[in-house]
This record gives sequence, structure tokens and C-alpha cells, in this order.
Amino acid sequence: MSEVNFGRVVSLMNIRADGRTFRLGLEAIEPRTGRLVEAPSTDYEGDGSAFEPGDVLFGKLRPYLAKVWLADRAGAAVGDFHVYRASKAVTPRYLRYLLLGRNFLDPVISSAFGAKMPRADWSFIRNVKVYVPSLAEQGAIADYLDRETAKVDALIAEQEGLVEVLRERRSALRVNIALRSLTEVEESAESGLPWAGRIPSHWRVVPLTAVARLESGHTPSRTREDWWQDCYIPWVSLHDVGKMRGIKFIRDTEQHLSDAGIANSSARLLPAKTVVLSRDATVGRTAIMADAMATSQHFAAWVCGPRLEPEYLWVLFSDAMQPFFDSFQNGSTIRTIGMGDLKAFRIPLPPLEEQRRIAEHLEAQTKRIDALIAEAEGIVAVSKERRSALITASVTGQIDVRREVA
Repeated sequence: MSEVNFGRVVSLMNIRADGRTFRLGLEAIEPRTGRLVEAPSTDYEGDGSAFEPGDVLFGKLRPYLAKVWLADRAGAAVGDFHVYRASKAVTPRYLRYLLLGRNFLDPVISSAFGAKMPRADWSFIRNVKVYVPSLAEQGAIADYLDRETAKVDALIAEQEGLVEVLRERRSALRVNIALRSLTEVEESAESGLPWAGRIPSHWRVVPLTAVARLESGHTPSRTREDWWQDCYIPWVSLHDVGKMRGIKFIRDTEQHLSDAGIANSSARLLPAKTVVLSRDATVGRTAIMADAMATSQHFAAWVCGPRLEPEYLWVLFSDAMQPFFDSFQNGSTIRTIGMGDLKAFRIPLPPLEEQRRIAEHLEAQTKRIDALIAEAEGIVAVSKERRSALITASVTGQIDVRREVA
């Protein structure tokens, strides 16, 4: 197996694709398997680069660098694609796997440049060292990887399907118990809330402002570095939205404020167990403050009174009310939940002790489901790594498949 520069065994094709109806964008290719996950579209702008059956498309834009498709028809690659055509020294099937090996991807990924949308450049890619065995061995490697990666992909698909089922079960359980209680009740009544439906008749429906104090936040001046550097007061901002998915308590924040920053702005220090809710960008992300914190103006905060358990409100926000929060998104446009909307929130209100029982029960049941989800996700992660390692070992000669030739 000889080692050569990549540019010696492939040609970069830059032929303008005038009028080709089969047009392919980066999002249409699945990263791991190279399958088409979307139907071809005529909506892509630009003529694109022409490709023929047997050409290999490679996404040169990070994070799409592992998107590789072996073309089975002619078309136009629109966007940040390279179109590679194999020389007589390499087969298209082997070339596809060559592009997925870590020995190729790692240096190419590290070479990508550009602040917002890093791209890999042919001037670098053409000089990446790759291993090129005989054509017979290339065929054996491709056959071996087709078979072995199919097994891994089947396991990954099975576990990803399990994760999806478990997440649906988790959500359904939390919504049902939050709105129907722990045991079936003989009498129920319409709540008048589109997202809640019927609730036990002994529950009330109240304005949220009747049982919790609504607070908002502020961003102190960024020109005062002393308000932001070496500070200790946690400040909940859009930087923290990502970590709120699937957690109950937010225990620390990406940014912190000083006492002077609080004193010289409209930001307020809110007590522990305040329930925060993102009101724009990613509408509906929620968590409970584990300690006293301040927030930016992108969040609403609810300081619960004696009739409302914070953990019950968090369950309503995190699961039952998500369809309601989704209504604030219109297509790709997300609008801010205004103060008027926030003040108009109404919620079901079980007796306080029942709220606590609901929260405690869901804590235990959710932990069990989350453990199963984590186990399945762990299998997926290990399987993806094994797939990548298998491809890399095969295209670098670490796995001897010569017996497949015989």
C-alpha cells in the first residue's frame, strides 16, 4: 500500500452545471452514511458544479466536512462542495471511504479557515497524504466496509430509534401527570387552556401573576469592564440557553456581574428557586435557579409565592406548555414573548401538597427514563466512533483484507 498526495489520484472538477435539474445542497446528505436524506431541490441558488455518476462529492464547509456522497446520477452540486473524479489509480467506492478516514479528515478539518464559516481549500487538501493499495485490494476494502459499516449503522439506527421512543415516553408521562395528577380522578373539567385540555375538577386555573411575582432582567453597560471581570454574581443570559435543555436547576452561568453592575442597572438579584424562562431566541427554555442570580432582558423570571411550588411550575414550563411556547414561532421567525403575554399566562393550580407529590414522582420516573436514554446514547456514540475507527484502519492498511481478494 503506497502513500501519495491526494491530488495525484483525483481531479477537482469545476465544470459549470448549466440547467441541470438534479440539484444537491449540503443539507441533503447524511454525514455518517452518505445517504441522501432530502429530495433534490430546484431552490438552490447558483449554477453549481456539474457531477457525473461515479464522482464523489465532499462538503468543504465545516461542520459539513464529513459529508461525502458517491454520485449515482448526473447533477449539480450547489454550495460548498468539492467534486472529485477518481483517476485510474483509485476506484470511486474506495475514494468515498478514503474521504471518511480520520487520517484524511483530521488534517483537512484543522486546515479550514474563516471566522464564521470555516472552509477547507483544495491547495491544502491536494497535498494530504493518503494510502492507495492495488485496485483489487481497494475493491476488497470497499466490500468489507460496506458490510461492516452496514452492521454498525443498523445498530446506530436501532438505538437512535429507542432514544426517540424514550424521549416521547418521557414527555408524555410528564405532561399527563402534570395536567391529570397521579391517580385517575372521577370528575374533570375543561381548563379553558388550549394546551391543557381537561384537568381534575378540584384544581383551579389562575393567572400566574396571582401566585408568582413576575420579574425581568437587564444587561449592564458593557463599557464598564469592572462590572464584568472577576465577578461573582451569576447572570443568566442567552449564553446559558443551551445548557437549559433537559436540566432542572441552573447552578452557574457563563457570565457574572459585580455588585456595582447590579446597583447601576435595572438587573436585580433574584432569590434561589426562581423559575426562569427564555422569552426570545429559543423561546421556552427553562430552569430553576439553584442560588441567587440575576438575568438578562431575554428572560422572564417567576418568584413563586406560598401557593405555587417552583418545581411544579418548572414541569409546566418544560413540558406541558411547550406547544403554547411553540405558537410564538411563525415559520422561521421567532418573536419575543412580550410582557403583556407574560402577564396573561394562566396555569392549572393543584393543591400545594399535590403539586409536591407530582414533582417528586416525576423526578423519580424521569431519572429512570433518562438513565435508559443515556445508555442508548452511549451506545450510539461508541458505535459512531467504532465506525470511524474501522474505516480509518481499513484505508490505512491496519486491517488486512487481502483474504477478501482471494
